[in-house]
Amino acid sequence: MRWSRGFALALAATLARTAVADPEGTGVPRGGAESPGAEDESGETRDEEVRTGGDRSPQDRAGEPRKDPDREGARGPQDRAGEPREDFVGQQVSASRRAAAIAVAIFPGVLVHGAGSWVLGRNRAAKWLAVTGAIGVAGMVVGGVPIGLSGSSPYTIREGVPLVVSGTGLFLSSWLADVWVAAGGAELPATPLALPPWLVEVATTWQHDAYRERALLGGAGHLELGRLGLDAGGYVDARNASRSGEVGARWRLLGPAATGRAVADGSRVVVRAAARLDRDDDDQVTLVTAEVELSGRLDLDRLDPEIRGNFVELLVGGGLTRTGYPEGRHDAAALLLAGFAWGVYLGNRGEAELFYDHRRDGLAGGLDASHAAGFVGSFGGSTELRVTGPWAVRGQLQIGNAWVTTLGIRYRGGP
Repeated sequence: MRWSRGFALALAATLARTAVADPEGTGVPRGGAESPGAEDESGETRDEEVRTGGDRSPQDRAGEPRKDPDREGARGPQDRAGEPREDFVGQQVSASRRAAAIAVAIFPGVLVHGAGSWVLGRNRAAKWLAVTGAIGVAGMVVGGVPIGLSGSSPYTIREGVPLVVSGTGLFLSSWLADVWVAAGGAELPATPLALPPWLVEVATTWQHDAYRERALLGGAGHLELGRLGLDAGGYVDARNASRSGEVGARWRLLGPAATGRAVADGSRVVVRAAARLDRDDDDQVTLVTAEVELSGRLDLDRLDPEIRGNFVELLVGGGLTRTGYPEGRHDAAALLLAGFAWGVYLGNRGEAELFYDHRRDGLAGGLDASHAAGFVGSFGGSTELRVTGPWAVRGQLQIGNAWVTTLGIRYRGGP
């Protein structure tokens, strides 16, 4: 598919390098180096050894020894191509320059991506952010112009919407990443976590729209069997007037194995198939949905090490929905899936993200966007944070024609 071809090529190339350095998919590079926050066999973390060098110099992601910037003074580490580069992390930036970088990143940086990084002297990061933003604009134009000229013809929607959504995701993510770098976010400790071998969650959800208020209780479970992942979940409202259940299976095409531990890189590509049943007694509607989707995550420090600590996600897919009404009436329709997210790693405790979901058949529905009502999906934000041991909390706010707030408790199982 033509959607976000630049993103797909970058993701495939960077994960291919990861596969060479880490053929077993464990997140530990060839050569034995462990990522910050990883545990040894005794269960003790090795952050200090990796940071100071211990008995051996730290390894880069290609498995080659590199210099420790703390010991080499002004000399920077090696980049992934093996050439010396200037490492700005840890260098002092004056308050006035930092403020100027943030201001420039917001405007005109919203139009000229990478402007904030350029003010700080991160020229290579600025270039990659500008290129990513330009790819996003190209996707929006190539996908959006035919849709507009055809009056949203079904013949242009199928390929146009994934291009518009993916292009918008790359455009907004590159801008937010520039603000992140300008604000000093790239200098904070950040360690991606692999998916856990298994996970269970109990959550409560509050739905508010113009017609109703609902309190729902939900649960979900995930199980990883090598590259195969299985999941199931559902919810029911307090009056048992609304119920939903879903089962799914996914295959990890690229990315680290599901160990639940810290990994050097959180990038991954996953294909997933799912079936869902929704019943609403108040509206007397039953929906049966079958769908398949392809999703990818790219850690942005793969573009340049100075953009570390944040990531972008893209998703496309499709499905079929059968809607049942009273007196045995029903109809069927195609379902177009698309979405994007930009997020940051919260040290080695979890992650937070902002997202857009194009589907409008969920609890949040679609945003009331004037003439675009019925076309625009929902926006939101979510956070998952480990609080102690395997226990984590998850919070999410999603806004469409309804406001949906979720708070859940998770148990991340595994060794």
